[in-house]
Amino acid sequence: MIAERPYITYALPISRTTQALLGGKIEKVWTNIQHFLSNCTNADIENPNSIRLIAYSADEDNNETLEPVNTIIKGAQLLFGKGKTSPIGYMYPSGEPHKQTQVEWDLEIRNFNKALNYLISGQPYPKYNLGPIELIISYDFHLLNPLSKEVLPNQQFQSSLLIWLTKRNCVRPCINFPFIEPNQDFWNYVKSIEPFLPFKFEEKVLRLVSANKKGKINVCRPHEG
Repeated sequence: MIAERPYITYALPISRTTQALLGGKIEKVWTNIQHFLSNCTNADIENPNSIRLIAYSADEDNNETLEPVNTIIKGAQLLFGKGKTSPIGYMYPSGEPHKQTQVEWDLEIRNFNKALNYLISGQPYPKYNLGPIELIISYDFHLLNPLSKEVLPNQQFQSSLLIWLTKRNCVRPCINFPFIEPNQDFWNYVKSIEPFLPFKFEEKVLRLVSANKKGKINVCRPHEG
């Protein structure tokens, strides 16, 4: 969609997929996420847009041991069914599948808390190149005034969080602020929500977004001020 009015977005560059979530253990990270969503957004915390659980087999070529991850996968299968098993990727240029595999479950809302509790109870996890297990959830929402709890006006585009709860918890945020410039009102709002953010606010990733002169595409540029 083409922007009807300029706005400011907080979004990571293409070269950077995620940023770290604050809190350490999964239960603390999740508490921080809930704190932000309940105070600064109109998201329905109990109903994420999507819920995926992925568990990875050991990478035997890198001397990862089989037993811990096999136990994790079997436990998840007991709770959520067999799941879909596939290679983590394919070799180039041969097209041969990698020996390492992943088991994936697209979960229904009713299994959300069960999956979350399964991850929390399995800590601490061994250090592997992948996983060994991760819960990926997403939320779309509009921003609120954290004091009045009213939805901010002029939000043409929703904001979103794509969250990975795992040994290395991380997030891909896209926060669309309905301010046409980084003026004092904008910075006052940032200051009001910053104590609730579950990740470190990085000013350098802010961008101003507006339609081009022909109104055909959106143009992003670094903010000033």
